[in-house]
Amino acid sequence: MLMKYLFAKNDEIPAGSATIFFGFSSIFWFVVGTGLGSFNAAKLAFPDWVTGTELFAFGHMRQVHVLAVIVGWISMAFGMTMMYMTPALGNTRLWSEKLGLWTVFLWNVGLSLGLILLWMGITSGREYSDLIWPIDLVVIFGVLVPLGINVWMTIAHRKTQGIYITNWFFGACIFMVTITILVGQSPEIFNLTGLTEAYLTFWHAHNLLGLWITPVAAGIAYYTIPKLTGNPLYSHRIGHLHFWAIIAFYSTPASHHLMSAPLPEWLKSFASVEGVLILIPAVAFVANILLTMKGKWSLFVENLETKFSITGVLLAIPLNMQGGFQQTRAINWYVHGTGWIVAHAHLALLGMSSFLEAAAVYFGLQQMLRRKLYSLTLGNLHYWFFIIGFCIYWISMTIAGLIQGAGKIYEVPYIDVVVAEHPYMIARWVGGTMVFTGNVVWLYNMWMTAREGTLVPEGRYPHELAYER
Repeated sequence: MLMKYLFAKNDEIPAGSATIFFGFSSIFWFVVGTGLGSFNAAKLAFPDWVTGTELFAFGHMRQVHVLAVIVGWISMAFGMTMMYMTPALGNTRLWSEKLGLWTVFLWNVGLSLGLILLWMGITSGREYSDLIWPIDLVVIFGVLVPLGINVWMTIAHRKTQGIYITNWFFGACIFMVTITILVGQSPEIFNLTGLTEAYLTFWHAHNLLGLWITPVAAGIAYYTIPKLTGNPLYSHRIGHLHFWAIIAFYSTPASHHLMSAPLPEWLKSFASVEGVLILIPAVAFVANILLTMKGKWSLFVENLETKFSITGVLLAIPLNMQGGFQQTRAINWYVHGTGWIVAHAHLALLGMSSFLEAAAVYFGLQQMLRRKLYSLTLGNLHYWFFIIGFCIYWISMTIAGLIQGAGKIYEVPYIDVVVAEHPYMIARWVGGTMVFTGNVVWLYNMWMTAREGTLVPEGRYPHELAYER
């Protein structure tokens, strides 16, 4: 079906096609990414698990898991939301369904090729920018630029007077992440080494999170919560405060990742101060969304998409409290380089961001397919496996990180630290496997929704019919 539409005229492609292909691709990569995560966690919990084969060594597998989740699940879910939210907010059609389909096609091809090369050990060797530069060119010019053109042109051709805050985030973040990747790959392109390479690597990693993953997820919430509740956004001014504060404070120097490195002291202090100031956009976002829920809190229990969305918003509270204060020298020296940071990263990617995206994918696929969710029971099963598994993972890794920090500071023999944290490595594997299991259920549920979900008549919304008694 996809190949048929790639070479069709734009007018011949049904509206929403790009959204549907993006949606199912994102869920597929979520299953792959969390499956690899479960496998890797098993290797840390049970050291004798699958040994003797180089391709299945932790060093080969970890970055494949990380990028399958970030570039596959998270970013493709963002692509999906942009394909249907941007035109909906502009009261127009997507500028080019064909360009959207080519984008999702090249995205899947480029990501598959990149992950295969990573699995083979062909890598730049830099965290979060592990893909070699030819694959980076595919990501930039085959994915991000076409995605940006489609979003920007759809906004430009809108039939509404203003630009809603969600589209502010979509349009700006595509531009910012493109610049982030270009600068982040400069060590490989220009053969930079040493401290310069380390600094640019973590500048890229930090801004990939701060200028792409969390702000786009927040932009999604600004659409889904008013849409699901029927309430208008509590405050557009607070939304704009959130947006501009992200631009001002989240694009930090990122040197808090290298506090022990011989970077200039003023640069480290600058990063710490701006790191704490991210609490401004964080508080603005959470307050705005929770106040938008006024009078509709029953939907947090009754409505699946609202349940996912509000869970993501609530997880943004500990995420940003951690993120702000762990960048200070007083806390950074203790937690840096421990499992605490792993837990924090998953709080952002698997917690806040993924819950908000899951809500948007559930909602968007039902809208574009014009079908009611196949099984609400399976949807709730997915939610509970997801939230319980995530909490087990996050809490166990936070405790393990504190144990590692204490071992580092008090010079405890390394093997004693390994023994002490072992029960939490097992809990990590259990939690991650629960998330993976829930995602398999989700993929099946959405596939059956596309095939057998109840057709929804024009003028009605699938998420409304799902809860009619």
